[in-house]
Amino acid sequence: MRKLLFFLCIAAACVSFRANAQTFKFAHVNTAEIWALMPDLDSVKVKLEKTGRELQAILDESRAEVDKKYKEYEENQKTWSQVVIESKQAELLELNKRIQTQEQNAQARLQQEQQKLVEPVQKKLKDAVDKVGKSNGFTYVFDISIGSPIYVNETQSTDIGALVKKELGISK
Repeated sequence: MRKLLFFLCIAAACVSFRANAQTFKFAHVNTAEIWALMPDLDSVKVKLEKTGRELQAILDESRAEVDKKYKEYEENQKTWSQVVIESKQAELLELNKRIQTQEQNAQARLQQEQQKLVEPVQKKLKDAVDKVGKSNGFTYVFDISIGSPIYVNETQSTDIGALVKKELGISK
């Protein structure tokens, strides 16, 4: 009798748990596809190209200075004393090191600028996916561009790409 009562309690708990279980809605989106269509990226590209040109101009100016000093060194080394030659060689080495540092700093600066400009666009895309997911009652939205799932059951997972594009004002 105790066993029967125990099994009935377990069965009742299972039935009650199942009655309270939520149904989950799944969706998927290819954010890489939408990212490529975002018009905000055009202005990002223009700004990055401008920054790149400015940094390149600074580097070119430094290289021209080194080239000038190297030509001077080649033309005059036969007439200079050993002390002057060593001083000029040290100066050229220092200038080359400075240019290498400038190149590294320019690359880092360009990457920082890219991150600064891209971050708001990424947030805009994420916010659009979040808004579409919430407004349509999805429990999970999977980004299939970062790791393509092996299988997507289209009857149980909705592709929200068109809805996200609409939210972002992309007509393509």
